[in-house]
Amino acid sequence: MRRFGWLIATALSASAPSIILAAEPGTVPPAPMSLLPEQTPADGPAAPVEPSIAVGDLAAPGVDRIGLVDTAAGGFSAQLWRGTDLELLKLAMPRLPHRLASPALRSLVKNLLLSPGSPPAALTQVDAMNAAPPDPNEALTASQWLIETRVATLAGLGDWAEVQALLDLVPAAQMTDNLRRFKAEANLATNHIIDACAQAQTALNASPDPYWQKIQVFCQLNINQSSAASLGLALLHEQHIDDPAFFWAVDVLGGGRPPLPANVTRLEPLHYAMLRKAAATLPDNIADVQAKITDPATLGWLAALAPPADAAVKADKTPANVKADHRRAIENARILLAERAFAAGTLDVGALREIYRSVNIKDPAPPPLSQITADDPHGRALLFQSALAQTVPTARAEVIALALDLVRADHGVKGPAFTVIGPVYAEMLGEMEPAADLVWFAGTAVRALLAAGPTDKTAMSKAKGWLELARNMGRSSREAGQIADGLWPIERVLMGSASAAAPIPPQAIRAWAAALPPATPAEDIAAKREAVLSLLTATGEPVTAADWLPVMGGTPRTDGVGNLTPHLWNGLDLAAKGGRAGEAAALALIALGEDGPVRANLPALQHVIESLRIAGREADARALAVEAMLVLGL
Repeated sequence: MRRFGWLIATALSASAPSIILAAEPGTVPPAPMSLLPEQTPADGPAAPVEPSIAVGDLAAPGVDRIGLVDTAAGGFSAQLWRGTDLELLKLAMPRLPHRLASPALRSLVKNLLLSPGSPPAALTQVDAMNAAPPDPNEALTASQWLIETRVATLAGLGDWAEVQALLDLVPAAQMTDNLRRFKAEANLATNHIIDACAQAQTALNASPDPYWQKIQVFCQLNINQSSAASLGLALLHEQHIDDPAFFWAVDVLGGGRPPLPANVTRLEPLHYAMLRKAAATLPDNIADVQAKITDPATLGWLAALAPPADAAVKADKTPANVKADHRRAIENARILLAERAFAAGTLDVGALREIYRSVNIKDPAPPPLSQITADDPHGRALLFQSALAQTVPTARAEVIALALDLVRADHGVKGPAFTVIGPVYAEMLGEMEPAADLVWFAGTAVRALLAAGPTDKTAMSKAKGWLELARNMGRSSREAGQIADGLWPIERVLMGSASAAAPIPPQAIRAWAAALPPATPAEDIAAKREAVLSLLTATGEPVTAADWLPVMGGTPRTDGVGNLTPHLWNGLDLAAKGGRAGEAAALALIALGEDGPVRANLPALQHVIESLRIAGREADARALAVEAMLVLGL
């Protein structure tokens, strides 16, 4: 199981017995560690020890030991920050990207944040001689700073369920003001309203902070105490509180349908809790403001709101064609919100499928499927519904291939990346069995199933089935052989070579290049070859100079994105060679940023993957390399 408490709930009480911490998998178990205070031995010979079970009171366990994943579930070792300079960590952690379009990087950052581990020392002894004296006004210890930063980053990612689960493990005595606020917001986001209201009441007994006053107003509205809520709102207005999203949500909760204020680009958990209570639908002006919304949680929350009621459109007195255009604009905005929310990790793929399914594709009459373009959200819904309607496997495969070939050719420029659309069709593909008459479809099926991510074991198993189909039929079928050759780089990175010392067969590279479409321009073939060889090198495959010869005489190209800065390049190198896995992961996330491999400079991408692998994060490195091959159209 992925989630667990390093400290079970009973261990958090003051009267719990001592706890023995288990050794990490694959390590030699250390001497048992007790959380009981160490006792100073008395002088003189030790008295014989009678076998017994010792029970004693525990001090509150440190927040360093709090986490939700272990190494068996993809987490980091408890020593993930050993050797890292605390000052470097304090620079890096706040710079971790939040709206991550890369599933592999989202998995990496969550495992980094959910793994327990002590903060490192502030400076080396040599550097400490010239360092400024410590700030006596520093309010937080390094451990408190680290847990607050972990929680804040998870909140920025929009993963409020993980925020709540992590904070549930923090002892009450070690909760800071910031953690208490995050706890309240997590309760609001996850629909634990009674708990959030109790927190607000307790906080208001100590301080009339407007933050808690706003929660109190919602709590009063939630139990139909309208008069008390009106007094609270009047008090907030008197204090000139500037929170247009809050007052907009109050209007929605009161039964109104005002447009979303144009300057609102982010909703807080309180705002979402109010909209959820009101069973709100998307605001009518969502098509005008959705492009400005980038916050992951806000994208997910808005996308999850019910579609606009038909009655709202029918009540409009504008002509029918104007109504249809208005409905199409709102539908397109909702599709775009949903696709971006799924890409950011705040909307489930099942919810995205439901949004595609709910779109009215008959009014106006749909265009031919072959005329749909990459920048048409309504067309993507049409393709999905068309594939869903097919009952014959060959016909369904043809529609899915059309949808995914469109995305592969676009490379995420005009529409969503392959890592968004591929998983949408993974469920349909899971219902299809690899068969000889569908071998032409094997390449598309493998790529779409792999896009579902390495944690989807069913999709991974199905992908291997399609791979085996192409490989086995390739012995007797030229078409199947070309498909298997085209998939070879992905399979090599996914599975790893049988022997790290064995060179890559030259014929494998030649066969892969020959499997590219005949009309592929020479410069595109060279670019794809460079990408394949770079990613193979990054994952430790023994690429030789001879493999590079066909592209060594070409004209150097620029891909429109910046290279890694020297401090990031060398920082990654030093962290990897020093075996500092946490530091290497943090710098890798900063280096690739929000867009991940889809917009990465190729040498930078290779260096990031290689650094992760050298630092001991082999699975993360390979997942990132496979994802890069998918989004780059390889």
